[in-house]
Amino acid sequence: MPDAPAIRVRSAAKTYRLYSSLAEQALDVLGFSWMRFWRRPQYREFQALHDVSLEIDRGERVGIVGRNGAGKTTLLKLITGNFAPSSGEIRLNGKVQALMGVGLGFHPEFSGRENIRSSLLYNGLAGAELEEAAEEVARFVELGDFLDQPVKTYSQGMQARLMFATSTAIRPDILIVDEILSAGDAYFSAKSAHRMEQLTDSGCTLLLVSHSMQQVLQFCRRAVWLEAGKIVKDGDAVTVVKAYEEYTQQLEWESAQRTQARKSVLNDPALRARILAKVLKHADGAGAEGGAGETAGGVSRWRGVPGLKIAGIQVTDDQGRALAVARTGQTIHITFVVEAEHAGVFPCLFVVVLFTEDGRALSRHCSALETWPLEAGQKKACTLRYDNLLLGQGRYFFSAAIYRELDLARLGEAKFYDLLSRSFEFRVVDAWPDDPSLFHHPGSWTEAADAS
Repeated sequence: MPDAPAIRVRSAAKTYRLYSSLAEQALDVLGFSWMRFWRRPQYREFQALHDVSLEIDRGERVGIVGRNGAGKTTLLKLITGNFAPSSGEIRLNGKVQALMGVGLGFHPEFSGRENIRSSLLYNGLAGAELEEAAEEVARFVELGDFLDQPVKTYSQGMQARLMFATSTAIRPDILIVDEILSAGDAYFSAKSAHRMEQLTDSGCTLLLVSHSMQQVLQFCRRAVWLEAGKIVKDGDAVTVVKAYEEYTQQLEWESAQRTQARKSVLNDPALRARILAKVLKHADGAGAEGGAGETAGGVSRWRGVPGLKIAGIQVTDDQGRALAVARTGQTIHITFVVEAEHAGVFPCLFVVVLFTEDGRALSRHCSALETWPLEAGQKKACTLRYDNLLLGQGRYFFSAAIYRELDLARLGEAKFYDLLSRSFEFRVVDAWPDDPSLFHHPGSWTEAADAS
């Protein structure tokens, strides 16, 4: 069925039984609970997924985000057939390859080379096709002599290399990845990213679970946010990631406020529900700042120390006109409008972090530390100026923040008043539209009179 979705999930739910002991579990699973006729099996039920419905079209690249325990891995295991849903229906249209954990599917006593061949054989390759694929995997993993050693002697990173390379050598219709990209070193992660881009560009449907929002933005155009086993938001990847990051930051902020009282926000479902409702309201456009240049979903505001608030962000040209599309080489201004929440003398510095459309941090601009005496409600402005915009053609996002304390060598100790995450955007039009350059770095050429 060429027009059918690659993945269709309808009203799927999954309930686990949590037993008081392994013996209790074995008796119930094997059907021997009747032997204890005088009492019922001792367990409690945990519903990991609640009425989840989802359709993913062929060639779509979808990221699944959510906190630990949100139901992400359970959903993937239902889709891959590792588990059966307690209720609902799941249909797949195409050949599936799943990367669900380091080392899964490999025999620890076999060598890496033997595991490659057995995996390729299992996936239907034979003869010259198998030999060619096995050699390509061996070149890709770069394990040298270790390839002929038992897999049980491999580090986790080496196992990740072997699993990723073998699984992606098949060119599946549907590729499901659960955190495996973060298991290798930085060099291999970059190689894996390039391979993933090749797969997705060839029309492969991608379902990616990752705690790295940069990975989700890099590989996916759509994201689905799971919370407590339910889909709370499904849409454009940037919008969903912004809302999810704001939610997790709000949880961290509330947890920090409750530390001295020894209360945990994780054990307060009513508070979590209020924070979630507030974040989703912003993400759906209600209550957004309404300023020019905002990204889809409006402003994503992270709470910090009280004192100053960003009342507005303006992107303008040299004549003060609002600017949504800039030209390479043009002068542009990013202006903070700041409002004091109460009277005081405020140490402050301003930060803009610029991102590419696929989530990569491109540049960071920090102002000098200033001290502003302000009355309650008083407003003041500060401007970042690009005299000669050197960005190439494309779409760019940026975050804007006011910090009270910021040491770039100790970012974990930084304290901010207000931070608007990935909340603004502008486009750049290059003089040469076909130029693929992300950045036009200045340089000069010299010519030697003679060369020996």
